[in-house]
Amino acid sequence: MDKIKILIADDQAIVAEGLSALLSVADDFEVVKIVENGREVLKALKDNKIDVILMDIRMPIMNGVECTEHVKNQYPNTKVLILTTFDDDEYIRKAMNNGAVGYMLKDLTAPKLSAAIRNVYFGNTVMHQDITKKIISGITDEKKQSIRTENGEVLTRREREVLGLIAKGFTNREIADELFLSIGTVKNYNTLIYDKLGIKGRTKLMAYAIDSGFLDEE
Repeated sequence: MDKIKILIADDQAIVAEGLSALLSVADDFEVVKIVENGREVLKALKDNKIDVILMDIRMPIMNGVECTEHVKNQYPNTKVLILTTFDDDEYIRKAMNNGAVGYMLKDLTAPKLSAAIRNVYFGNTVMHQDITKKIISGITDEKKQSIRTENGEVLTRREREVLGLIAKGFTNREIADELFLSIGTVKNYNTLIYDKLGIKGRTKLMAYAIDSGFLDEE
């Protein structure tokens, strides 16, 4: 079985080495390289096939937000998983818009980190609920209402329900189970939402949905 090849990007050596030690226990992981900034990430990608990058946000020379955009433009098959703190909510929104497939807190347990890596490797998105709630709490009611009014003229009730679950990080299967729909129907709703909002990519749609207040919409 091919191992999931991982690149760790963090300017704090003790954090990076600790992550590497945790991941080395798993039989299906291979930590290919540890780097200290975004510029080194791009350099490493030229010489190595990387499946998942564990990306710190605040790094010198090139931060994780800027680096994520370069990675997704140049290496679209490489998944970026942001490792962050509670103080990075504005950076997180930007990173998701730039193509990150999820974000987790740095103090997560080894099993949760491993599960997150496997999830993004297989095409899912992962979002730490506490961070997501913090992002939502920073969106003013006025902003939510104005965006909801605008979107209400475009999206149907069911499309808004689907978008709300996408904001929570639900997979298509989970959305189908939650709304008692078939997988095919959910995929059709996804396509309609993409077309109506002019957004390409699930992570960008998630970021849009979070910014627009759909996460806590009933």
